[in-house]
Amino acid sequence: DTWPQALHLHPDLPALFEGIVVSGHERMVKPDREIFDLLCTRANAAPVVCYFIDDSADNVAGARAAGWQAHHFTGPEGLHADLRDRGLL
Repeated sequence: DTWPQALHLHPDLPALFEGIVVSGHERMVKPDREIFDLLCTRANAAPVVCYFIDDSADNVAGARAAGWQAHHFTGPEGLHADLRDRGLL
């Protein structure tokens, strides 16, 4: 679980998101649909407005199967372009 490391390096990270679900904390695993549905429920958000980033193609496929927008992270340049293309930057 890399979430504690991310928080240590970037303590302001949670403020950037409307909802965060950490699979290890929930005892769920990606790419199972239930973890994606849990965040939608907690955030009161439709899957289509949720955006998932992961370096695992299987996890990205799971998010897309749950109706989410998703990006397969292979490097910062690709992520930047995807965020820009979606109007998120």
